[in-house]
Parts: sequence; structure tokens; C-alpha cells
Amino acid sequence: MRRLLVLLSTLTAGVLFALPAAPGSAGTGGHAAITITSDAGFTSCGCVTSGKGTAASPFVIGPWTISAPSGGTGGWSVKIDNSKGLITDSFNIVGISSTYNDTNPSDPTIWLDGVKTATTISGTSAHPTAGNGLGMAIELDNSSNISIDGVSYNKGNGTGVFINNSSNVSVNNSKFKATCDICTPHRGDGIYAVGSNNLQIGNGSDCPKSGPCNDLTYDDGFGIYLQDTHDVIINHATADANDTGGYVLDGSNTYNVTLENSSAQGDGNICFTVNGQKMNSGYDTDLQGGLHLINGAHDNTITNDTFGGGTSLDVASGGNTDSSGTAVYYDACVSGNVPFTLSPREPSMGAGNSFSSICYADTNIPVSVLGPSTCKS
Repeated sequence: MRRLLVLLSTLTAGVLFALPAAPGSAGTGGHAAITITSDAGFTSCGCVTSGKGTAASPFVIGPWTISAPSGGTGGWSVKIDNSKGLITDSFNIVGISSTYNDTNPSDPTIWLDGVKTATTISGTSAHPTAGNGLGMAIELDNSSNISIDGVSYNKGNGTGVFINNSSNVSVNNSKFKATCDICTPHRGDGIYAVGSNNLQIGNGSDCPKSGPCNDLTYDDGFGIYLQDTHDVIINHATADANDTGGYVLDGSNTYNVTLENSSAQGDGNICFTVNGQKMNSGYDTDLQGGLHLINGAHDNTITNDTFGGGTSLDVASGGNTDSSGTAVYYDACVSGNVPFTLSPREPSMGAGNSFSSICYADTNIPVSVLGPSTCKS
């Protein structure tokens, strides 16, 4: 069976952030992990290659190759920490190549905390912001006005982008891939947003017009999970071969989300052998499938999407159940559904969710609400 593949698109060269010319040879070699906690840090870090720190001419951090994380064996490549409000300068992060390994899924490679000024995290074909075998790719805490454009992280051990209590964030023309074999909840999602708002995922003006915009390949976590997060556009996404699920809209504060021109199918997990014992990939959950709206998520728009095939529900309100109403998850090692006993079934969606032009097969949402399938025979 295929692994979870959320294709929001392949990285497109030529549409990425324009890199300002660096003075001399600055930014072309290695640099230690970067930590900035005040405006003075932009001068003392030895990491700024151009710019004046103004909105019109932001400092540019990079391009740099970082061969060791902040803690030696774990930590970050770049952390901009404005939690104490000592950073007022404007900056962008460009071309940070992280060449070390980090197996801790909690370690962000690039970490912004409390950053409010307009900031771009980007890469170019010549100077990519990229890495393989790292923990989390990007973490945004209590930040706003952040653009992620043209970055690439492969074989990750954690979530691609964790958006925590942040707003006005866009993700475009980027690739995130995780391969953890045994994840815990929200340690291996493509994009996990909690308590956030005004997100644009694959909706940038520089996105390809003939196909998806971002490429997220996640083996064990969810493709995109929004928890108590509102005012979101997800455009041109594809989630396939789900060990868990494609898209989850979770919580009464999850509303005004538009999921459009997208697709997913939930094929369940994979049975593999560890020390002679069979184990399922992913973690046990009753949210396997294409799309789940749970815990009162309301007033969202799902349009022009395809959720087809697989072993789980294509579109669901609440968690998966069998015909008797028992919460279940698909167990590849027995090739069928088994009772989900780790916690109660996830509660149903709220009111006001709108569905139109949806292709699906299996659902627990009445046709009067979901509308007839556009492809069901």
C-alpha cells in the first residue's frame, strides 16, 4: 500500500524569493547555528549578508550551510526569539542548508517566536533552504505576517510546519517529507496548526496555475490538521495513501476554512515487522480517511474536491465507526477494521458546513447535507 502522500505540488524554480546580492563572499560558506534575541543580535551574529533592517531593506540571514544544531547533537539551525519584545528590525531568512541529522521530532530547524514583522523564509535553486533527516522543519510560535516560500525538507523525523498561535501565514512552492515509522499524534503531520488564523496554503500568486503548489509527503501523520484554527484557504492539495488521514478540521473554533480543488484517499496503514512482531505504521486513530470534520468544526466550505476509495471513510463527521456505531480504525496487520479503544470516538462536526461538487464513495454524512457524489455510480 502506498504511504501518505499529500501533494500540494512540486517545487517550482524561478518563483522563489529573490535573493539580494551578498557583499563579497559572505553567506557562501559554513556558519554555526544562529540565535538572535534582540536587535543587537543582527550585528553580533556575523550571519547577516545584506540589508539595513528596515521594512524596505530587511536584513538577510543567509545563505549559509549549518553543519551542527544549536545543542551539538540536537536543536535548531536558526532561532529568532522575540518572546521578550526586543526585536524591532525587519529580516528575511534565505538559503539555510542544514546538513546534520536530528532524530528528535520536537527540534525545529528554523524557529520563529514572537516575530511580528513581515518575514520571508525562502530558498533558491542556487541557495536552498533545505535539509534531510532533521526533526521538525519550521516552527512558528506567536508570530504573524510570515511567508514560507520555496523551502525543501526531506526524510524528516517530525512535522513539516507547526503553526502555533500565529496568524497571516502563507506556505507556497515548498516540499516537506517525513518518514518516521512510529509517530505520536502531531509529531509527524505535514502542516499542523493550532490556535491560529488567516492561513494561506497553496494559494500564492506565484503558485503554478496548472497544478498543485506544495509537496507534502507524510508517512504516519496527518496531511493537514487544523485545530481551533480559522480563516484558512487550502487550495490544490492532494493527500494519498494515508496511514492516518488527509485533512482534519478539529474544534468549535475551526471555521471559515475553504478546502478547494483538492483530493485525498484513505488507504489505511501498512503492516511491517519489528523484531519479529507485526506492527502498524502510523498511530491508532479513528480519523483515517480523506476528510474529517470533528469536535464542532463549523461553517467551513468544501468544494470541487475528490475523496475516493481506500479502506476508511472518504468524508466523515466525527471519527470512523462500523455499522453498529462502534469506533474503529483500520488495522493492516489483520486487513480489516478493529475497535478503537484508546479514547472515545471523536465527536461530530458542527453546523453550517457547506459541501459542493464533491466526488466520494463512503461517508457518514447524509446526502441531504453532503450532496450527491459527482462520481458515484
